[in-house]
Parts: sequence; C-alpha cells; structure tokens
Amino acid sequence: MLFQDCICFSLGKVSRQMAKVYRDRLIQYGISQPQFFLLIALYEEDDILITRLSEKVALDKSTLTGILDRLERGGFVKRVSRPENRRSLYICLTVKAQTLRNDLTQVYNETNQLFFSRLSEHERGVFDEVMRKLEVTSDD
Repeated sequence: MLFQDCICFSLGKVSRQMAKVYRDRLIQYGISQPQFFLLIALYEEDDILITRLSEKVALDKSTLTGILDRLERGGFVKRVSRPENRRSLYICLTVKAQTLRNDLTQVYNETNQLFFSRLSEHERGVFDEVMRKLEVTSDD
C-alpha cells in the first residue's frame, strides 16, 4: 500500500486543512480550535457536569482540564460546585462567552458549510456513515 493510501494520513491531511481554516477564523477571538469546540459544545448544553462534557466532546478528563484551565483564565468559563454535592464540578459559560455566541456559532456554521458544500447530499450521507463506522469504541 502506498503512503498516500493510508487512511490515517488521508484523514490527518484533511483534518490539518480544516484546523488551518479554523485557526485563521478564530485568531481574532484569541481562542484555539480545541477551546472553540468546547465553547460550541457548551453553547449547546451549558451548566454541564464536567464528566458529561468529557463524554460529549470525546476527550479524557486530563486533556479537557487543560483546555478548561485556559478557557477559565481567558474568562470564558467558570467551574462551579453545588452545595448538595461539592465533589461534582459543573462548567458554566461566562457573560464574555455568551457575548461571543453569535459570532462563534457563525464561524462554526460557515466553516462546516465550506467543507460540506463540496459534497452532494448522497456523499454527505455516505460520509456520515463511514465516519460512524471508523469510530473506535471501547469494545474494539
């Protein structure tokens, strides 16, 4: 098999191209692509248990913690414990993050559309199916 036929290389190449598009669009907001995707996930479900957020974005807790640390230092999120269970941490968006919601959601939608516009409706369905099949589960 040729190197360019390697699925990991092909996916990585496209992923790097997508990451560059996001980087170029996010620089004005002072956030990285991983921070951006956490904010998008939080716009969908704010005031969320950190364990639930970890599952939602498919990141282990240590990776998630590092990204959350930077978002918290930037004033985008805060960690909140509840009196009834102080060991459980909730992640909440700040006013600063809420202020950027429309802008960042627009970046998200426009960038997705940029890449998906290259696919027909049928190809999009096939793409989604293939991506689901390629996901590694804990059973693998």
